[in-house]
Amino acid sequence: MATIDILMATYNGEQFVREQIESIQAQTFEDWRLLVSDDCSTDDTLNIVFDLAKNDQRIQVASKEVSYGSAKANFMHLSSLSNASYVMFCDQDDVWLNRKIELSFSRMKELERKNNDVPILVFSDMKVVNLNLEVINKSFMRYSHIDSNRNAFGQLLAQSIGAGCTLLINHKALEYASLLTNYESMIMHDWWFFLICSAFGMVSYINQPTSLYRQHGSNEVGAKAYQPLRKVLEINSMKASVADSIAQARLFFEIYGEMLSWRQQHTIKEFISSGEACGISAVIHLFKSGCWKKGLRKLGQIMVAFRGV
Repeated sequence: MATIDILMATYNGEQFVREQIESIQAQTFEDWRLLVSDDCSTDDTLNIVFDLAKNDQRIQVASKEVSYGSAKANFMHLSSLSNASYVMFCDQDDVWLNRKIELSFSRMKELERKNNDVPILVFSDMKVVNLNLEVINKSFMRYSHIDSNRNAFGQLLAQSIGAGCTLLINHKALEYASLLTNYESMIMHDWWFFLICSAFGMVSYINQPTSLYRQHGSNEVGAKAYQPLRKVLEINSMKASVADSIAQARLFFEIYGEMLSWRQQHTIKEFISSGEACGISAVIHLFKSGCWKKGLRKLGQIMVAFRGV
């Protein structure tokens, strides 16, 4: 059994998937297994994967000809198949720098020396690149104006801080995630694992790019340059985003509420209440929760709460 399972969800990725898998094969850390779950691709994606698997037994197709309908459902299905001690998530169209696994695993072992019986998440920065791997920005975190230090449970209820393709989690995190059976109100698998590890364990950031995050017209979720004023002015988009985060918090509380500390229960209850109240009452609940976004996004969040989600 490999130490790390790398979970790759694919869909019509023939243009990039070979380069991504070859970058995994070039890693300095070699004790991994790549599990690929294909969501009914109509192009040559699976043939490319099978071709690479002929000469590398670490590459396995775990699922094919099954329609999951979303990346989050596909990744959560893959998570349920893993029996490794650690898991990483992998997009089909990026390129991993050759020390990505080594650096993440080294940080994980450092954290486990403090406590190896809690869910732990390690994430890192990326270089944002275009279709031809030309650098758009040297730091995804700066490009997206994300603060890696905002990893407290309340902060993460309002806003996620990392991309799923940078995550390394331990099996304890998978055990907690296995309690979730309906993914409808979960926004994305990576955000869910951030919440789990922040609430019950540890979250740690590596301030170094470990991959090339490719941007192209078919990205399901891509990097977006920070434009705060536009975000605030797009009130309908902001309103939908806040409503989604509150629905996700409600689901999290339904599953893990009794396991949370008293302070965490208070935080998540107030955040949920901010979506159920209107006007100044909603703002009061939001203030009590402390579940703030960063910068001008906070202003938009208050505007939404005051108008009522």
